[in-house]
Amino acid sequence: MANTPPYGQPQNGQPQYNQPPQPQAPNYSQPQPGGPQYGQPQPPMPGNFPSQQAGAAAKNKPPVAIIIGAVAAVVVIALAAVFFLTNRVSRSDYEEALVQTQALESSYTAINEEFSSASSATDNDSSSAYDEGKKKLKTFKQDSDKLAAMKAVKKDKDVKEKYETFEQDRAKYERYMNDLAQTMPALMKMTHTCTKLPKFDSADMSSYYRDLSKALESCAADAGDLAKVPIKSYAEYGADMQESVSKKKDIVDQMADLNLNDIEYGSADYEKLQDLHAKMSDIDSPTLDQSDLQKAAKEADLSGSLKDLETTLSEKIK
Repeated sequence: MANTPPYGQPQNGQPQYNQPPQPQAPNYSQPQPGGPQYGQPQPPMPGNFPSQQAGAAAKNKPPVAIIIGAVAAVVVIALAAVFFLTNRVSRSDYEEALVQTQALESSYTAINEEFSSASSATDNDSSSAYDEGKKKLKTFKQDSDKLAAMKAVKKDKDVKEKYETFEQDRAKYERYMNDLAQTMPALMKMTHTCTKLPKFDSADMSSYYRDLSKALESCAADAGDLAKVPIKSYAEYGADMQESVSKKKDIVDQMADLNLNDIEYGSADYEKLQDLHAKMSDIDSPTLDQSDLQKAAKEADLSGSLKDLETTLSEKIK
């Protein structure tokens, strides 16, 4: 499997492994009143051999303690056999778990591809694209649970250890991908809004700056939405963008209040406009720090633990 940083089609028809019924010890009750008593001759019944005389029965009857001991020994042997059979992992058990593991590897690749495709979607359909990825994540979790319930994972110590490592990594992967599904649509929406600015019109500068003010207001609002996402570095970027754009909007509003259509070189409005442009240039534009995201993506990589689990199962089958 390619080392791509976690997907899944549900595997139908997986056999269920129920515990076989436990044998019950026989009930040794006392003879009931009115029934045949030991030592008394009984009349022959049709199709039955006549009973022995009392003396003969007494001589040949084994002691009750011996009978109970023999039955108890049989029960113990049966229980031991049942325990052995229910705990023994067969080749087919390992093969079943291997098939499920390989299906998880394919699902893992499919989920990563789904999220990669979603990242190139437009702001209008990015949310729905990530929703499809989240559905596959849910199915991936269900298929992982099916693997956990299989006999090879439950009864083999080595396989169980590899599965537990995989499950820890899977939880990190699921959390990371869900966070990504909430974060990326907000980032893409903000980017689209904040780059959709009016064209400069020197013939009607007052209208231009009023339109620019509205565009910056929308940009700041989308930046505020990004500030609420679960990935910390992106949330901080959204908060910084909101602050920066809001400051620029305040300056643009002041520009729009000037008599820009009749502005003259060297006039008070001209000098004010130049001063406002200088102030806007002094406002820093935030940058996105992706180092935390890259670290989280590396920690969420499932390819290693999935491969280790597959290798262990393959070795058990040999």
